[in-house]
Amino acid sequence: MGHLTTRLGMGLILFLMVTSACFATGWDMNPNQIAIKHKNDVTSDVTGQGYVMEYAKVNTNNLSMLEYAHGSGTMDYADILYDEQKTTHTSNTIYYINTKGDFVSTYVGANSAITYTKQYDNVQSPTNFAYGTGWYASHPVAYNSLLKDKNEARSYQEAVVMQRQVEYARAVKGDIAVDMNCTSPTATVAGKGSVSMKTDDDITQGTLHISEMVTRTLRTASGQTSSAKVTPRSRELQGWHNPIIEIESNYVGDFQVQKTMKIDMSKSAPTWGEDWLPCCSGGFFDLPSRFFDKQYGSQKGIFDCTCRNTSISTFQPKWNTTLAQFPTEKYQYKP
Repeated sequence: MGHLTTRLGMGLILFLMVTSACFATGWDMNPNQIAIKHKNDVTSDVTGQGYVMEYAKVNTNNLSMLEYAHGSGTMDYADILYDEQKTTHTSNTIYYINTKGDFVSTYVGANSAITYTKQYDNVQSPTNFAYGTGWYASHPVAYNSLLKDKNEARSYQEAVVMQRQVEYARAVKGDIAVDMNCTSPTATVAGKGSVSMKTDDDITQGTLHISEMVTRTLRTASGQTSSAKVTPRSRELQGWHNPIIEIESNYVGDFQVQKTMKIDMSKSAPTWGEDWLPCCSGGFFDLPSRFFDKQYGSQKGIFDCTCRNTSISTFQPKWNTTLAQFPTEKYQYKP
């Protein structure tokens, strides 16, 4: 376990609830990433002695996760990586009436998730390895690399980044868990963005850096379409220079550190401005059928007489439809 100079108990627990003031639009924030539906599942279990270098970076429309590690010595670790692009923004369209009374359709963004867990017990030491034959066989390559292990989680729409990094360590033991989710809103239900990182590190003669930053998100300029260029809502307040939350911890030496960081954000659903029956403010029959069926399917039968046909088919005893709508006493139903 190494020499323990500071123990942080259960560590830092940060839980922040933030409610977005505006309705999410159809843009996705991860730079140069296109939302393509996929599922990716990778598992590893490694034990041995020598030199190791591993790099893994995964992206969705709005999330990214980086894992990078290297070092020489005795290695014993296992990890699980899963990422999924559940929907793309082009397949996630909603229809609603805005506060101006206009019937509109919009993209609300894609849905994705990334999870990563790792357990490790690595001890650094020099190692030699002979490559090939001839001169290389008699002159083995020497590795004497101290341990490094870096994890970074980013949620671009929520403007959140969390990071944990071990460097120059003689030994590192513990585990880490990263969980990220980006769920877009619907016409009636709010969406959610969440990022969490839990770490438990026992560091011997090394450095440990853990940080979290939350800054202001980007929004499309007023009046622009969802495909327009994304611009800051306020250039003076946007970016890393004036974050909402900034937490940074650095440890040098022999430390045992546990931390839990979590951010939850709500992406509000649109406010409805609709009468009880939408025909009262413009009528059904001037709406494209694709809009009509999505929003007003439950009310449609009142105006095209299909509800009457449904009632007739289910009426007991069977209704003689050749008679008047209000039959005489002879035809009234008497249980």
